[in-house]
Amino acid sequence: MVNYTDVLKNNNSLQQPNLTAVFVGGTNGIGLGALRAFTKHAESPTIYIIGRSQSNLDSLTTSLSATNKSAKLIPIQAHDLTLVKDASKAASQIAATAPQIDLLVMSPGYLSLRRDESPEGLDRVQAVRFYARMRFVLTLLPLLRKAPAPRVVSVLAGGMEGRLFPDDLLLRDHYSLPAAGDAASSMMTLFFEELAKRPGNERVSFVHIHPGIVGGTGLGIKDLGPWATRLLNWTIVPLMRLVGYTMEEAGERVVFAATSDRFKRIAEGENDESDQVQKGSDGKVGSGVYLVRGDSRAVTEGKVLKALKVEGMGQKVYQHTLDELERIEKL
Repeated sequence: MVNYTDVLKNNNSLQQPNLTAVFVGGTNGIGLGALRAFTKHAESPTIYIIGRSQSNLDSLTTSLSATNKSAKLIPIQAHDLTLVKDASKAASQIAATAPQIDLLVMSPGYLSLRRDESPEGLDRVQAVRFYARMRFVLTLLPLLRKAPAPRVVSVLAGGMEGRLFPDDLLLRDHYSLPAAGDAASSMMTLFFEELAKRPGNERVSFVHIHPGIVGGTGLGIKDLGPWATRLLNWTIVPLMRLVGYTMEEAGERVVFAATSDRFKRIAEGENDESDQVQKGSDGKVGSGVYLVRGDSRAVTEGKVLKALKVEGMGQKVYQHTLDELERIEKL
């Protein structure tokens, strides 16, 4: 566990000015907490904020400007991030204007009890959790490569990887709330590991965070029903506020994961003199893909993830993702 005081010490002393960051899902929940924290701590940053409502984006940028008058805030409207094409359009807007990107932080998502297929042929929950996020990563990767120490942070369920159905990665026949969570988490980590191996990405760090229990994020489950929703709001939500992290602390810990040297990439043959860099998902120090828990400690791959890699699921997920994104672009 990393003490919260150490997290704040890191965030309060961000040394590199003029960072360019992109926040996808930064208008609500943990993403909003992270956006507020980064805006407060960064020196003269340029921040692209992707959100659905233009009026909400305008209101948010006004409040953030009061927090840091040196920040350049650029709102980007994306009407529906359950559609990969909307994600692609927003990412392309950023790619057309930003000279480089230092940080890409992604956190959009929600829960659903049933599979809801979009016009693009993807389940909407899996689309916003995984496919749309990977569209942002791939579109912005050329700009990330231009930064001296680029980092991609995805808030989902790092270290909680679960079962995949090799012949049904789209979950057309196996959808359930747990199956969707398992699939999104495993596909995220496997895709990051495959990306980290690709030429040109040797300096990019990929961080997959499992934030733990966080109160005040507006927890909701689609199709739960009115009575069950009331029960959830009366029981589970107050309990989360009592025993979990606050949205503010969760946001600070996301910024810590995005900026701390603990999660930097170490080039092959390079030594880490600080002795702070953590083990990546593969158990090697500084290998570039990190699974980070809510208390900011890094964990290595578990039995399920190891088994998936032995079965060759990394390459399968990687190619499946590229194929699906290409198919959707042609629609």
